[in-house]
Amino acid sequence: MKESFFKNITKNNLNNSLEHVLSKKNFSEETKNILLSMFYKIENGYNDYKTVKRDTYEKKVYIQKLIDIIDKDCDKIEFLKENDKSKEVVNKEKKEIICYPIETQILYLLAKIQKKNVIIKYIDYYFEKAFSFVLNTGNNINIVEPLRDFNGFSWNVVSKDIEDINCNVIYQNMIFLMGNEFLDKWVNSYNSLVDYFDIFQSEIEKKYGKKLKDSIVSTIMRLSIIINSIYDKEFEKELSNKKVQIKTLFDDMENTEEYLTNITKLKIQKEKEIKKIDEIINNKDLLAQEYSNRNDKLPLEKKIFSIRVLKSTLEEERKNILQEIKDLSEQMSPKAFLSKRENINKQMEILKVVDKNQKEAVYNLIIELQKYIIKCFYKNVQKANTKQEILEFIYKYRYYCNIPISAKNNISEEEELKKYLEKLGIEIVKKAIEIKVIPQITEDVELNYKITRKILLSKIISLEDINIKITPNKENAILKVYDEEIEDEEITVKKEELKVKINKKIKFVNL
Repeated sequence: MKESFFKNITKNNLNNSLEHVLSKKNFSEETKNILLSMFYKIENGYNDYKTVKRDTYEKKVYIQKLIDIIDKDCDKIEFLKENDKSKEVVNKEKKEIICYPIETQILYLLAKIQKKNVIIKYIDYYFEKAFSFVLNTGNNINIVEPLRDFNGFSWNVVSKDIEDINCNVIYQNMIFLMGNEFLDKWVNSYNSLVDYFDIFQSEIEKKYGKKLKDSIVSTIMRLSIIINSIYDKEFEKELSNKKVQIKTLFDDMENTEEYLTNITKLKIQKEKEIKKIDEIINNKDLLAQEYSNRNDKLPLEKKIFSIRVLKSTLEEERKNILQEIKDLSEQMSPKAFLSKRENINKQMEILKVVDKNQKEAVYNLIIELQKYIIKCFYKNVQKANTKQEILEFIYKYRYYCNIPISAKNNISEEEELKKYLEKLGIEIVKKAIEIKVIPQITEDVELNYKITRKILLSKIISLEDINIKITPNKENAILKVYDEEIEDEEITVKKEELKVKINKKIKFVNL
């Protein structure tokens, strides 16, 4: 097994093989063996994953990313025993992972160990923290997917094996909107000078319009706030306080005249503070008095060392107050006032979810987000005009429908989304028939979609390997679906509505 895996490593011309990295690490033999087994399984199933998912890393890029994480970010992997009550730990500073010896969990924690905690800039720290948590968690889950769902023979998604279903749905939605390459750069902070969240918003607005962009961003933010609150109860308390503060500020800004008057008063007060500091700095007696007054109030370890140090401290205080005055002056401008009020409105809208029933709120928002995503999907399909574009959308539609949205259902099984998915599916099938990517099975458009949908949502890895054959019987006809030569499924159809040859095996996808 080991030799087979490293032959492929060499063949793919990877710069650093796992063997070389492991030789430098002080891992136990058990750890090394589990890592080797993990990489072997990834190697074995990745081509199927790439075929199904489409928008993801090339295999050699993905494997190299994992090797680099082990090389640069992980110096210790320690396994918990079955009866050990300790929790799994990721210590980024010590480059240490403590977990159970389960391959998918090791891979999840390897993805986690190299992440930055906050990776967006948006209105307020609380929103940044919450969305960063969701984005990072979603990426960690995404990294595990090739190992978790593909074994080299089949594609099998089990919702209970997914660390957080909601974070995964949101992350997969964002891949659809922006692509895996962009999300990879964002989550892994390829360029600290780039505001990826700003680019995300701009691109969504450019592609789908401001209204849809605002709806998507607001929904993702509200989801992030609730999801992070579920994991972090201290964060949840802080948000409740934040909600009260924002409401107070919102009420203050409603009375524009009083709000501006209060800012003017604060500005005058700050200007007086500047005047007082200037008087002290320019008067030796006042400076000596200030030195004595401050030191009288300070504990021994914090006392000011000299008059010169005090003068430097006062100058720094003066500089900070001048900046506060500048900020206050800017707040009084009509443009700044309107901008601040708009931000307050955004925060008010997002924070409405605080203190609501979390489970119910998350469910409703996830469904709401999917409706926006399906709208975007529909717009993209309408623009498609080549066989390859339509084939890519067929694959993406199949993958999207199979994403778990709850412990029991995937997206295609969710009752509230069925009519939206049907509209999208009919459009995809109609276009695919028009440009002869798939055969027209019946005259009836909706029936054609229903039959075709069953084929498209099958777990046959490659759609290009699907063959169909229709065999008539006394009353109806039987459409048999084949994965190359192996029969996979039977669908009953009406004989009089058939538009394809009977008793003949034909390719379902034709490029």
